[in-house]
Amino acid sequence: MTFGRGLKSAAFGGIAAVMLVGCGSGGTVTVVDDPKLESEFDSVLTSGQQRSLGDIAEAGGLESGSWDRMYYFSAPLLMSEINRSLGTEGAVWEGLPGDEAKGIIVFTSGGDVVNAVIDHKPAVTLSGYATAESMVGRDQAIADFERVAVESQGH
Repeated sequence: MTFGRGLKSAAFGGIAAVMLVGCGSGGTVTVVDDPKLESEFDSVLTSGQQRSLGDIAEAGGLESGSWDRMYYFSAPLLMSEINRSLGTEGAVWEGLPGDEAKGIIVFTSGGDVVNAVIDHKPAVTLSGYATAESMVGRDQAIADFERVAVESQGH
C-alpha cells in the first residue's frame, strides 16, 4: 500500500469527511468523528439484521466506489502500528483517540486513505480488511456485550 497524498477534513452538510489532496510523500491523516456512519453500524444492533458494509458506508455518507477496503484498529493505538499495517510509512495521524473511544475505522482506495473515523459505539470487530461485499452483523462471541462483527476478506 502506498501513501502519496495528504488528507484534510471538511464538513459538508453536517457530514464529516476526509478528502485526498496532493502534497507529495508522507502526509497527514485527520481522524474525525462521524456520528452518521456510527449510527449506521449501530442500526445493525438495533434492527438485528445483517447488512453489507457497502450499504452501511453509503448510508453513512461514503460514495459507492470511493473506497475498496475498510480496516479497523482498536484503541489505544500507536501511529506506527497503523502505518505499518496500512503501508503508510511517514504518515502523521492527527486526532487519534485515546481510551475514550473503541478504535478507528479506516477506508482506503488503491492504498490511499480516503476516510478515517473514530469509533465510539458500538465496538466493531474485524480481523484483516473488509470490502463493500462484507456482511456486518451482531457479534455473538460475547454474551451481553454489544459489538458489531464485520466479515473479513483477507489480511
